[in-house]
Amino acid sequence: MLWCLGTIGTNFNVDGYFNFTSSCLLFGLWFRILVGMFMFAFVHIFRLYVYIRIFKRRQKVTYVQYVAAAVLYAVIIAAYGIPVTLMHNKLTVKFVPEFQTCVYGRLFSEMSFGIVWAAWAAFLVLAYMARNINTSFKEYKEMLIIVVLTSISIAYQTVVHHVVREYTAYRWARITSTFFEYLASQTSLITLLWVPVYNCIFHRREFRRKFFDKMKADGMAARYGMTLPTTS
Repeated sequence: MLWCLGTIGTNFNVDGYFNFTSSCLLFGLWFRILVGMFMFAFVHIFRLYVYIRIFKRRQKVTYVQYVAAAVLYAVIIAAYGIPVTLMHNKLTVKFVPEFQTCVYGRLFSEMSFGIVWAAWAAFLVLAYMARNINTSFKEYKEMLIIVVLTSISIAYQTVVHHVVREYTAYRWARITSTFFEYLASQTSLITLLWVPVYNCIFHRREFRRKFFDKMKADGMAARYGMTLPTTS
């Protein structure tokens, strides 16, 4: 699968295979920044927004708000991504055939990481606001793990891109950069899902009983018109 993605698509960890996906701008801007790191931050922002709105403000989240979030994300990446894509590659990112590497412009790097850090800063603010919410859906410890790992990943990417300008020419920079990206993204999913998945598989009845008891204690079932089964 990695080979099919090509050299650029795998952050130059697959040597010498430049296929139809071989575009520094496609992977450097759209896949890694906008549809990668920014979407990752945006999804967590919306999850926390929903979490705070329901359990702290005791307000409903409607279908319109989900659609509005998707539209907002599309507008943001289009407003930034399309103009940048139309710019000359000397101002953004270009492929250097002699060295078979992508070279990122300094202003392009600063703007790209700026939008990622802005989104992540918003997430950190919401995570702080949600710290004392104690419900059946409490995920503060999980959020803390995600905050730490993702902050390390984004900080490392920022330093590498600004200190080692042609970082793709260095194997250690490519490997460590890919490692931190993979660690943050995969660990986030596992952190959020492993407890409910494990309990649903091995302790289904007990987990179900405790979860429904917490749902009733939250007092949110009536608001959403939910009928919870008895656990007695």
